[in-house]
Amino acid sequence: MNLSPASRSLLILTSLNLLDYLDRYLIAALGTLVKGELDLSDKAFGFLGTAFFLVYFLSSPLFGYLGDRWGKIRLMAGGAVLWSLATSLTYWVASYPALVLARGAVGVGEASFGTLAPAYLADLFPLSRRARALGIFYVAIPVGSALAYLCGGFVGGQWGWRPAFLLAGLPGIVLAAFIYRLPVVESFGSGLKDFSQPATPKTENPKPETVFNTALALWRLPTLKRVTLGYGMVTFTLGGLAFWMPRYLEVDKGLSLAQANYLLFGAVTLAGGLGTLTGGFLGDRLLRRTLGAPLWVSGLGVTAALPLAALAIFSANPYFYVPGLVGAVFLLFLNPGVITAVVVSVAGPMRRAQAVALNIVVIHLVGDVPSPFIIGWASDLWSLRTGVSLTLAGLAAGAILFFLALPHLPRDLAAAGEGV
Repeated sequence: MNLSPASRSLLILTSLNLLDYLDRYLIAALGTLVKGELDLSDKAFGFLGTAFFLVYFLSSPLFGYLGDRWGKIRLMAGGAVLWSLATSLTYWVASYPALVLARGAVGVGEASFGTLAPAYLADLFPLSRRARALGIFYVAIPVGSALAYLCGGFVGGQWGWRPAFLLAGLPGIVLAAFIYRLPVVESFGSGLKDFSQPATPKTENPKPETVFNTALALWRLPTLKRVTLGYGMVTFTLGGLAFWMPRYLEVDKGLSLAQANYLLFGAVTLAGGLGTLTGGFLGDRLLRRTLGAPLWVSGLGVTAALPLAALAIFSANPYFYVPGLVGAVFLLFLNPGVITAVVVSVAGPMRRAQAVALNIVVIHLVGDVPSPFIIGWASDLWSLRTGVSLTLAGLAAGAILFFLALPHLPRDLAAAGEGV
């Protein structure tokens, strides 16, 4: 089968993104084993998630700045090698501080890829196809996360948590080599531009902007600000539940480690993968009717997910909490492709990587940097159910912010020179 350069690039980046999320959430799937061997409190274990995202969002602006000016391909490949090595080397950590450092190193590597890959894809695909392409790219979030639960449940259950990290990191090192052969594109507009010339520094702006000035200019875009804060609230929920749900299913629902991970594997793979693809498809399809289609998809999806998430958290009956979990996962995963498409589109072609970096900084700063730690802290003070239930407030705030962005989207797209 002959694939176009754009489709081949999308396939390679999506495959590597799958490994990105596998490595990212493997620690959550192995929580009981890691806590037991290292004798960690819930708060200390939760900080492992916070440490990763803290490094991740602090590194992102640097990669966004460099990627917009000097090209994205080498930085993406180098980041993949770094995070994969850090994951495999976790096999040999002997203490909690060493494990924190290893998770931080994974964060640096994934920041490079996570910042630059969506911006690269936005250069390849026009606005009318962008949400669908990014929906395919972000299907790796639920599928990769689900594979982490599967790997944690099977490998961790059979041989322990250390071999699971060793095996998970190796494929990324191999796949990173394919990144070096991706076609070069220039960030001057939508679509393919030039596959033959190497990336060069951009000199079109007469007055070079600093990282801070660019971020400030982007933050002044009403749509980008509201969408980013809204997705940050959703990320608070997704990050907190992704980190703590395996443990919560054990403690609150009475499942074994393997049962919890297999349930999450099935729910996140099927419902999350289908939700991500559906969100991207609807965002592009409905764009012909209204430019606000991506935000309607996100806002209505989060609103409908709220009662289902509550059912999954509070019900003790599997005939209720399993469908609630599956439905909430499907609806929440409508968001990644359409929201990222909005962010890179309103930013304009010359600032896409920096817009993704700003989005990463904010959503993780208010989202999954604090949520694993806050949930663990609340668990130590009261109960794990109390901690997990805090995520429902994040969903309510996220839906409101998505709807508040709707009136500003057409004007911001026009200012960025984007049309269907």
